[in-house]
Amino acid sequence: MRLGLSSFIYRYATSADPRNALVMDHTTLLRRALALELDLVQFADNMPLHLLGDEALADLGALSRQLGVAIEVGTKGMDRDLLSRYVSIATHLGSRALRLVLDVPQPSEAQAGLRWLLPQLERAALPLAIENHGEFPAAALAEIVRQLGHPPLGFCADTANNLLLLEPPLQTLTQLAPRALQLHLKDYAVERAPVGYRITGRQLGEGQLDMAAALACIQPVKRNLDVMLEAWMDPAGDWAETLLREEKWIASAVTRARRLLAAPTA
Repeated sequence: MRLGLSSFIYRYATSADPRNALVMDHTTLLRRALALELDLVQFADNMPLHLLGDEALADLGALSRQLGVAIEVGTKGMDRDLLSRYVSIATHLGSRALRLVLDVPQPSEAQAGLRWLLPQLERAALPLAIENHGEFPAAALAEIVRQLGHPPLGFCADTANNLLLLEPPLQTLTQLAPRALQLHLKDYAVERAPVGYRITGRQLGEGQLDMAAALACIQPVKRNLDVMLEAWMDPAGDWAETLLREEKWIASAVTRARRLLAAPTA
């Protein structure tokens, strides 16, 4: 098993918000993962790799090897040119899988795009990790993959995203676990609001996610999966405080994840 960061855990440090005087770049995030003694960084669509030139990508790959921090590659959407580009990027950077958010409204549209992509994945010997992102219930995602029936297709299981559909996390994970390749681990809370309720993030281990049950379902250690930490963190009162809180949340998440993943059931 490898433990690392999704680039989305640095939602504020990587933001193009005009208050952010020093935007965290790809190399800085790799070095931050090294400082936290982590195994990998997954660059997702908030830090799109296809916008880097070939030389910058080569330099990033060289730095990854030098630091001993692996790169996992992620993208979003079913644009064919973009998907082809990301298969190439993932292959050249040594990514174990390509994480994909489908970002389409209908399962039939997802199936058509994935069927087109499959030959490229097979030629590259590159698994595809489809992330549950709240577009479809987990059972529908599992059915899309079952109908396509190809070994390169699996899941990047996220512990909280399908709350958007009012789907309990353990229901999501149970559906996706058999073909899970990656796990996005983040915590949440459902709170009453003046009208209705809201779903918000919590520091890992301080929310309503049953961590032990989630890990027992996915079994990332026994199955040698990649676990990437994420967070839904509300901003603080000012930008400097927000960035400081973000670092504290990340350091805490790393410590708690290591402890949880050391349990026999993980």
